[in-house]
Amino acid sequence: MSKSINAALLNAFVCPGTGHLYLGKKAMGWGIIITCFASLCAMMIVVIERAQAIADDIVAGNIALDFTAIYSAVHTSVTANLPTSATLAMYAFLLCWIGGTISAFIMGKKMDDAAAHSSD
Repeated sequence: MSKSINAALLNAFVCPGTGHLYLGKKAMGWGIIITCFASLCAMMIVVIERAQAIADDIVAGNIALDFTAIYSAVHTSVTANLPTSATLAMYAFLLCWIGGTISAFIMGKKMDDAAAHSSD
């Protein structure tokens, strides 16, 4: 397989940024990895806080120990006004994931083309 496809697949399915590392673009690859990690941490903070609040309500008896009641509480907590930080973190993660995959493919394609021209 070509470098462009390998880099894009690494970025898309292993971890955003690994395609750039594969191509030798270490600064960009680590930048994408760190940005994705930070955005995932920001999203997980919100998820854990909401899960803890639901668990506290179950223990306090405010939510019945029933699947539908718990499901309803989880659904309400996820759909009800997410903080701006979680929304921005989600968009940052998606941008790094999709943009990184496209960027890795384009960089790999340029490397493939340069290798093809140098071997001719």
